[in-house]
Amino acid sequence: MSLQRGARAVFQFYPENDTQVEMIMGIAMKCGFTGGLVVDYPNSKKARKFYLCLFAGQAAAGQKQELPQGLDSEETASGVANTETRIHNRARGKKSRKPVKDTNWILNKKELARKRGVKDVPLDSKYTGRKRKPRF
Repeated sequence: MSLQRGARAVFQFYPENDTQVEMIMGIAMKCGFTGGLVVDYPNSKKARKFYLCLFAGQAAAGQKQELPQGLDSEETASGVANTETRIHNRARGKKSRKPVKDTNWILNKKELARKRGVKDVPLDSKYTGRKRKPRF
């Protein structure tokens, strides 16, 4: 065994058929693990997920080794919560991003254009890339 006594491991997998599930479960039980299979969204073909939950040995005194409950297709609130956190994380990531078109970027683009032979490249000045005041 590669797990300490009382440890747990969960593996997500996508079997092609039921014989693969039975084979994986049988081998895990022969190796001395306890546990079972948890299926999220069992009635859906696209959203169905299989989790192999394995427990190594006996748990410590006072701990129960119970399999978690799988999600049903009726529970859509958790899916909405996940998309909200994903949108929130995406918006938070934009704050930490470096601005793409800063002064160095503009100077590099001008130099590249000059190397390629473009004739009308504006001259570099101390005003290159500065923020302009909004005008109405």
